[in-house]
Amino acid sequence: MFAHAGTRAIDDILAALFASKARAAVVRVLLLDPCRAYYQRQVEAATGLSIRAVQRELDRLVSMALLYRRHEGNRIYYHVDQEFVVFEELRSMALKTAEPADRLRARLAMDGAVRLAFLAPEGERVLLVCEDNQRTEGATEEGFTVEAVECAGFVRLLSESPRRFEPYLVGGEDLLGRRDDILWRRIEEAGYNVAKRKGVA
Repeated sequence: MFAHAGTRAIDDILAALFASKARAAVVRVLLLDPCRAYYQRQVEAATGLSIRAVQRELDRLVSMALLYRRHEGNRIYYHVDQEFVVFEELRSMALKTAEPADRLRARLAMDGAVRLAFLAPEGERVLLVCEDNQRTEGATEEGFTVEAVECAGFVRLLSESPRRFEPYLVGGEDLLGRRDDILWRRIEEAGYNVAKRKGVA
């Protein structure tokens, strides 16, 4: 309905988008990691809203064409339509009003080489687990010191020298929430239970 909207339709979009704090919270979660598919309980956990509020806001965002949904088994997944008429502007607003760690998370979420990301407890160091042959070690982003390790090296060190990653896995935060990645099984087998950062689905 709004995908190729004129000025009046864009006014309607903006009025609808900013009509409630609950909708703003849902939109923020979705726009910081727009490549993911989300189901309702993930959005509920990330926003702290009731499931009814989440359902209402997701339905409203689908009707506005910012999201589309697909059914998979008993679950409904919601995806951001990155072709939405004001997607770039909305994402830019979400990033400008986000905390530095969330802006970093948003950048990492769009980087196809990054599989997992962990923020150390002091909040200044980040560990990236990247696809093999695609790491960029020692980069700095918005005041964070970023350390990168390839998947194969991460799995090997997690088995041989697990303390190497304890600054991130004990008391640290999961920045991306990609718990379906096979690497999470290795982390759990090593005895670690890393909390998701607030707002991560």
